[in-house]
Amino acid sequence: MSLETIEFSSLRMFRRWFSFLGGGLAWTFHLLTIYAIGEFGCVSGFDHHVYAGVSAVAWLLIIVGVVSLVPALAATCIGYVDARRDAREEKRSPYTEGSRYLSSFGWPLNGVFSLIIIVESLPVFAYLGGCGVHG
Repeated sequence: MSLETIEFSSLRMFRRWFSFLGGGLAWTFHLLTIYAIGEFGCVSGFDHHVYAGVSAVAWLLIIVGVVSLVPALAATCIGYVDARRDAREEKRSPYTEGSRYLSSFGWPLNGVFSLIIIVESLPVFAYLGGCGVHG
């Protein structure tokens, strides 16, 4: 077994694990980060800073939404491509069944996580003008 074969095999395994766990990790990051920004951004008065008519809290929430949605969508696409490739392969062996599981269940799972990230990002519109009425 050559070094090139080992590198390709480990890259393929990394792709499979990323396509299985990437969306879940991105969603976890998104959930924890938007909670912290929403809570502490308003308490700290960070919402008083307005850029282009949008509060700084809303800008941070938008950025976090995009940063977390990109890897979730990438994991979905990579998992889909790997699942299609696995379906075309004729050779089946007990050693590849775990890899097939990662790719065949990873892409729909990441699709759900991508949808959850999008839906969780909708309340950002409530923060566009700031966190609430200021006295």
